[in-house]
Amino acid sequence: MPSITLAASLRVALVRLNRRMRREQGDEALSIHHMSALGAIQQLEQPTLARIAACEGVQPPSMVKTLQHLESLGYIEREAHPTDGRMQVLRISDKGEEMIAELRERRNRALAEALDRLTPEEREIVERAVPILERLAER
Repeated sequence: MPSITLAASLRVALVRLNRRMRREQGDEALSIHHMSALGAIQQLEQPTLARIAACEGVQPPSMVKTLQHLESLGYIEREAHPTDGRMQVLRISDKGEEMIAELRERRNRALAEALDRLTPEEREIVERAVPILERLAER
């Protein structure tokens, strides 16, 4: 199969799998943008508004409403920046950490159930494909 044909098939399969995982959404008040911002907050060291916006590829004013919504739901908290009094550092609250853990568990369980329906041979192929997919994601 030519690389471009394989690429198209793989892209479609990954998009469909991603949609399936998103259907396992927890809080209906959260969009994919909210969840992505939470992920950025988890990954960044000293996540400020500017750093989160840059990580998400948007301008800081566009990120303000997203962060305000997350804060209004109690999923994030603001703290004073340790060295710059003009800035604030955001962190995920205990409630936010709980919600993320529950969502990951629900998604993992849904995917595990789907994996359980595969034949042993299909499951082995998926197991062998995971490191390859991880390498593709890095490039």
